[in-house]
Amino acid sequence: MNKKVVFVLGIGRSGSTLLNYILGSHPDCFDLNEISKLPEIYQNRQRHLHFWEGPGKFWEEKFNPEEMKMLVAGLSNHRVNPYIPLKIERWVRETVGNDQILNPYSLIFSKLDKQVLIDSSKYVDWVSKKLQAKEFRSGQLDGYLIHLIRDGRAVLNSYLRWDKNMTVEDFSKRWSTLMKEDQKYFEQFPSERKMLVRYEELASEPEATIQKICKMLGIEFQTEMLEYWKYDHLGITGNFGTRSLIAKYKGQETESKVEKVHGNYYEKQGFTIKLDLRWKNELDSEKIDQFYSLTNSLNKSYEWD
Repeated sequence: MNKKVVFVLGIGRSGSTLLNYILGSHPDCFDLNEISKLPEIYQNRQRHLHFWEGPGKFWEEKFNPEEMKMLVAGLSNHRVNPYIPLKIERWVRETVGNDQILNPYSLIFSKLDKQVLIDSSKYVDWVSKKLQAKEFRSGQLDGYLIHLIRDGRAVLNSYLRWDKNMTVEDFSKRWSTLMKEDQKYFEQFPSERKMLVRYEELASEPEATIQKICKMLGIEFQTEMLEYWKYDHLGITGNFGTRSLIAKYKGQETESKVEKVHGNYYEKQGFTIKLDLRWKNELDSEKIDQFYSLTNSLNKSYEWD
């Protein structure tokens, strides 16, 4: 059976970290989370010391310095040689059989005893470029796609809570563009290797939702997966609110920004997966009307009431 890479597609604050952690809690899976951010974290080490003192230790233990440079180069989508266009270099390297640097997921698999990688980098541009690599085109790895969607009102509310400088207008333009891009890409993806998942169903019926995903991936569902906070998760970044339950379970101090942004929401939640519908109490009708007006009511397809 070929090894698999699951790409989670969707706009931020739609539950990708939750899905990533649950799937990553399966013994055959490893959650990379937002692996697309590793090059920036690697190249600006001093700005990301918190990462290198935590999950980063795992990456440095698994990959020697030369391998880490290779991994970062393969993930970056930038030229390997500054004087040669990436498209030409890819062709030359594939022709002479020296293209390992352009196949980052195979390199990661070589360091892990796992069958499935979960990549929650989310954006169409990232997913489409990664699937162009020889490791997928040759059939060595199988790429799967999960389009994770959420009621746009909830996403808007989450962004406004997180970024006080965000406006409804700015969000609406970005949300509308990304949702249309995601939908178009999802429709063109092979049907046997894709699934549409609602955040609201994942959070309210996690067992049934994850069972369907496991069936698609050919792995056996395990109830323990749902208690993601009991496991180590060594991927890149992710939603710190969702992540806070892991720290809490380990008896570690929760990041200060969790309480600053969310108050005691996660403290009150306890160790459980809970559907977040805070937008119903926090988002006023004026903002909702503006959102619908600016997006031509695109959210009608994603409403969850």
